[in-house]
Amino acid sequence: MSIKIAIVGAGSGYMPGVIRGLLHRAADLAGAELAFHDIHREHLALMARLATAMFAARGADFTVTSHTELKPTLDGASYVFTTFRPGGMAARHLDESIPLKYGVVGQETAGPGGFLMACRSVPVLLRIAELADPDAWIVNYTNPTNIVTDAVLRYRPGTRIIGLCDQHVGDTEMWAELLGLPAAGLEADWIGLNHATWAERVRLHGEPLDLPALLADLEIPGGGATPWRDPSRMAELARALGLLPNSYAKYYFFHDEVVRELRAKGTTRAQDISAMLPGYYASLAAEAAKPDPDPSRERGGGEHGEFAVDVICALHRDEDRRMIVNIRNDGAISSLDDDAVVEVPARIGRKGPLRSAMGPLPLPVRGLTQAIWTYERLAADAAATGDRRTALQALMAHPFVRDKHTAERILHEGLAAHRDHLPQFAR
Repeated sequence: MSIKIAIVGAGSGYMPGVIRGLLHRAADLAGAELAFHDIHREHLALMARLATAMFAARGADFTVTSHTELKPTLDGASYVFTTFRPGGMAARHLDESIPLKYGVVGQETAGPGGFLMACRSVPVLLRIAELADPDAWIVNYTNPTNIVTDAVLRYRPGTRIIGLCDQHVGDTEMWAELLGLPAAGLEADWIGLNHATWAERVRLHGEPLDLPALLADLEIPGGGATPWRDPSRMAELARALGLLPNSYAKYYFFHDEVVRELRAKGTTRAQDISAMLPGYYASLAAEAAKPDPDPSRERGGGEHGEFAVDVICALHRDEDRRMIVNIRNDGAISSLDDDAVVEVPARIGRKGPLRSAMGPLPLPVRGLTQAIWTYERLAADAAATGDRRTALQALMAHPFVRDKHTAERILHEGLAAHRDHLPQFAR
């Protein structure tokens, strides 16, 4: 049976990876209509050309349609894949630079930067949930995915949504390297919140491993951090905590060091990406004109696209596949409320995610994770309602922010800088 898959944010630089993911599962989704949506017409047209050429070269049975309005994109869609960045890289730069000015890590998903992004993302996702077919599954990559998923579940009751992040894939590969284990067959039970997950249980080819013994022998490597990995700090944390931390843990446990490094760097990550994007899109345009395109993997490679498409296939084909996703807790983690949105392993099939009881959060990070969840709940409420007092409470609750006046200054400057993208705060 043919289906329609709406892709909101199809002009994104990550889209070549999504196209590759679709090609990887082309036989399982044969006959699907792919409804591409983006507000950037030029990028939308480019990605539609690129996708059409790549599908034709490989004989994939997909039909691509392009839209700049949401309603025709969503009408009749069984799956809605959301992967957009409200405000683009200019807004991300503000998210990263404004908190840093006040001595707080500026990051696009965590802390005050993530809060500002949530305030832009949540209203759009609520609108998508309102327009989408009631039986459609929203498969969301738009950040910050935990906050977005929480807001949709509570402010659009009945919506079927799964929040995605492939961070656990890269982190598991990093830990395989650090622990001297093969990446193939290594499985970790990552639990917690998006970008605040921890693993106490690991398996290799289904067999449990003795993590304390592995960590006792773990050497702390030298070398610096990259935008995606910081193995020295991660190894140091693992030895101290007795568990595997998510890569974003460095922002919490080495906050002031990271602030100094970000300030010394001189440019934000958004500025670095913005500098390479014109050449990147030009290379994609050149590839789209070829009979068998092989686009750059600089932004559109890796596991990003395949993970999202695999989630859609697991739902559509009732695959009962183990995947780590962001969903309503409902007892999966005993240390958090049932209506919290958590990142946990779940079996994905036609009825949606089936979570297992994972037990309590590890004691050394329990309080931290609960504090982050408190912030996320307040942030979701502020982003959905535009209530400024709730917004201030959210920033004051976040572990990065240690001073009320700092929270006030970041909030005031952030809301003013993003005012064109925050209609809910104008009420």
